[in-house]
Amino acid sequence: MKEMRRVVQIGIVVRDIEKASGLWAELLGMGVPTPVETETADVTNMTYRGKLSPGRAKLAFFALEDISVELIEPIDGPSTWKDFLDRHGEGIHHIAFNVEDMGRSVEGLKGIGIGIEQKGDFTGGCYAYTDPSSKLGVILELLAKR
Repeated sequence: MKEMRRVVQIGIVVRDIEKASGLWAELLGMGVPTPVETETADVTNMTYRGKLSPGRAKLAFFALEDISVELIEPIDGPSTWKDFLDRHGEGIHHIAFNVEDMGRSVEGLKGIGIGIEQKGDFTGGCYAYTDPSSKLGVILELLAKR
């Protein structure tokens, strides 16, 4: 897909965001970011496996030169993050790309047999995660601004 040319983020699911943030901060020689919680279901309109979900997470971001590292601690409800943690433990959850047109990008993925497992809104944009059962070997996240 043409608009997926630059990776902007690596997402890592963790059990304890404060502990993981401290370790990453030490490794990267950076300050420890203040974790933020994802917005509530009335803002996110999140769907997980085709159903509305109140799933939430704590997030911490490390802005590097050309990419950010996102730490994700699932905290509530069904979500791709919780499912990943339950099935695989801590680890790399996704690779993210910025896209111009979420609808066109999602349709492009569907056209090559890759479905969406979770999608939602956040203040200023929206996101979609690919189905982990696709043959890519990794979940992709699409990020779009509004």
